[in-house]
Amino acid sequence: MNRRRSLWGDLAVQFAAFVYMAVCVSLLWRNNLLLLGAMSAECVVVLALWHDRLDLSFFLVIGVLGTLAEALFVYSGVWRYANPSVLGVPVWFPVAFGTTGLIGGRMARTLAALWGEVRRSST
Repeated sequence: MNRRRSLWGDLAVQFAAFVYMAVCVSLLWRNNLLLLGAMSAECVVVLALWHDRLDLSFFLVIGVLGTLAEALFVYSGVWRYANPSVLGVPVWFPVAFGTTGLIGGRMARTLAALWGEVRRSST
């Protein structure tokens, strides 16, 4: 039961990290440098919390591929950002996208562990 409680605590921290990011983007999107600072600060905190090989892989792969895809979409005219700075994408975007990938990867792993705990306790 303690393991399950710990997993719920982990999930709460992960959800809070996601909410912080969503609130920052919603409130600060007009100021690219201020939002880059907020996203970078969160990135440092979550990488201090979660930094195994899989975490770093999620961060780098999602951050790089997501940013490249966004730049391609903007260049192709699929959509555009209201406050672009580099290649049609806001400067804070790679950090936010990579951090979202890291948080999402952590949430998926925590949920899988929780489901495993529930399955074990119900049999």
